[in-house]
Amino acid sequence: MRLIEKECPNCGAPVSFTKEDTTCKCEYCKREFEIERDTDKKKIVDQFTLSELKTPFKIFSYFTLGSFAVQAIVIFIIFIVIIILGYNIVNGLNDSNSIFNRNATLVTKINDLNNDDYSTLDLNSKVLITKETAATTGSYINKNSFKREKIYIISNDKNNYLIPIYKATYENFSNSSDTHTIYIPVVFKNVRKKSNSIAFYLDNGKINAPEYHFNEYNYSYGYSNLDTLYNELIKKYEKDYKIIEK
Repeated sequence: MRLIEKECPNCGAPVSFTKEDTTCKCEYCKREFEIERDTDKKKIVDQFTLSELKTPFKIFSYFTLGSFAVQAIVIFIIFIVIIILGYNIVNGLNDSNSIFNRNATLVTKINDLNNDDYSTLDLNSKVLITKETAATTGSYINKNSFKREKIYIISNDKNNYLIPIYKATYENFSNSSDTHTIYIPVVFKNVRKKSNSIAFYLDNGKINAPEYHFNEYNYSYGYSNLDTLYNELIKKYEKDYKIIEK
């Protein structure tokens, strides 16, 4: 079969192909090209134009071993690198020594919190409590909103827990004598302070309390008294953490 020879658009070396081919490759610079044909040209050599082959990742056209297998291996390596970087970024957010938390310090004592921090803490906690309990309290309404009764700062050298406790009184809207007062803890882990604020580090709060049932149908989350709350939630940290209560 007759071979047609053209100059490589990249390096000028001869590139050979047949008139049935749709792509070709320069054996010198390893670039791949699409073969375009213009039948209006009189000379058969002039009928063919070479343009660089378009690949999903054009960078792969420059590999000296630009086969599909090599491209697949490179894509796999890039995928693994992205996973490793993503893992380190996520873990870096929880590492007080990482660049993500540079100049941010763990909250370990009451003096680390200012009035703005308490307001931010209360706002985040109340939004979370309302969201989590809106569908379960049914005929019971929150009579006096949520009042912060206590706050625990539980910390060691590596992490901390910031646990505000909110007192809530629920009243049956059709029977005012049917009331229930419970204590709802919201747990924030690894709370840091940066630029004199803890606001950036309060996106992982969770209500950590059992269901408190008003009747067989309606309930909220919380403890019936503070002693039970301490014994079931806080006491387990006594061995390995410093506990500050306010």
